[in-house]
Amino acid sequence: MVATPEAGTPAADEEVAHLPVPALVAGTELIGQYQGSGHREPPYLARRADGQILQLSHLLYLVAAGLDGQRTYQQLAAHLSDEWGRDITAGQVSFLVENRLRLAGMVAADPTSDRPEQPVPKGRDRLLALKFRVALVPERVVWVIAGLFQPLFWPPVLIIALAGFVFADIWLVVRSGMGQIVSGAQAMINQPEQLLLVIGVLAIAGIFHEFGHVAACRYGGARPGAMGLGIYLVWPAMYSTVTESYRLSRGGRLRTDLGGIYFNALAILVMIALYAQTELPWLLVALLAWQATTVWQFLPSIRLDGYYILSDLVGVPDLFDRMGPTLRSLVPGRPMHPRVRELKPWARWVIAVWVVLVIPFLAYWLIGFLVLAPQVLPVVWQALLVQGQGVGSAARAGEIAAALVAILRMFLLVLPWAGVTLILVYLGRSLVRKIRSWRARRAQG
Repeated sequence: MVATPEAGTPAADEEVAHLPVPALVAGTELIGQYQGSGHREPPYLARRADGQILQLSHLLYLVAAGLDGQRTYQQLAAHLSDEWGRDITAGQVSFLVENRLRLAGMVAADPTSDRPEQPVPKGRDRLLALKFRVALVPERVVWVIAGLFQPLFWPPVLIIALAGFVFADIWLVVRSGMGQIVSGAQAMINQPEQLLLVIGVLAIAGIFHEFGHVAACRYGGARPGAMGLGIYLVWPAMYSTVTESYRLSRGGRLRTDLGGIYFNALAILVMIALYAQTELPWLLVALLAWQATTVWQFLPSIRLDGYYILSDLVGVPDLFDRMGPTLRSLVPGRPMHPRVRELKPWARWVIAVWVVLVIPFLAYWLIGFLVLAPQVLPVVWQALLVQGQGVGSAARAGEIAAALVAILRMFLLVLPWAGVTLILVYLGRSLVRKIRSWRARRAQG
């Protein structure tokens, strides 16, 4: 039986010096230093066997790199002292292994120890993150898709494609007028099946958007993961797993972030070409809707492409994690929070400006929902009843397209309220957890 230190208590050197160090969990990968970081001391990255990316200090990364299941704690401590440039004892190494790396789910279980095996920690429930995700395209298929489209990032192809997009967009502005847009909207009212065509085109463009992210990820040298569907804020949203892009340089990460927007431009270019040949009014509506969606993607206040672009420009992986510490540090007379102090000065200022701008935006949105809900919900309920009657009437008349459009309208009426309710529930749970944690700290103190 191997003795292990109690949590928070370093073992005496003589107790662990001649014990073998454990091994890392099979499948754990040590990626290296996070490039282009906004931290004073750039963190190091490790990929857990379940795909979770972890940030480690330099010392923890060196300790993890030395866990081979063969050498002793004394040998590892001597090696780390040389590599790290500072003296470290066997007891201190054991403490880091048992109370840092093992708790992070990186250390393999020891069958000879009486210490209970630690469950692999789950990823944090991040603010405004994608919920209820379902993977639909497996990683091996995504790898093939990314390979098919990655030549589009070859610089000559990219330059020609973007120049064509700019030219086509200017042509569309000159060629189209408000009258054509209005006629397209009227056509969808008179012919409901055209609305279904618009939704179909937007869905295909959304899938192509995700192809852009995974292709850019592979082009940069990282391996994209699965693609699927989830709920973001209040809408169904497609997603692609490009966590591996953390191993890339800042330029590689930004290429991955912008890959979806680049593919949006390619989709718009194709739509303009089709519209130039057909002049279909509903295609013009779809085209303009996708243009607006592309502009919306640049918004950095929620987890859209613009948020990740800003995050990678600053070199801080998750800006929402810094919101609380940054707010507390902005209060006059309060000391700077350690999570803010560890950042470079310019990164602190960028994040502080982002926090100051984002919080009023989110507060306005949520408060507006709470204020308007009593007046709007009865209207929504009446609209649902009307649309429900429309579904029945259209079905009896054999008008399948009209029935589907009415069902879609009911879905769109309910979805925003359901989504905002979920967000409020999430915020309420977070507040309850923080209150309980605060009470626990006060009770211990």
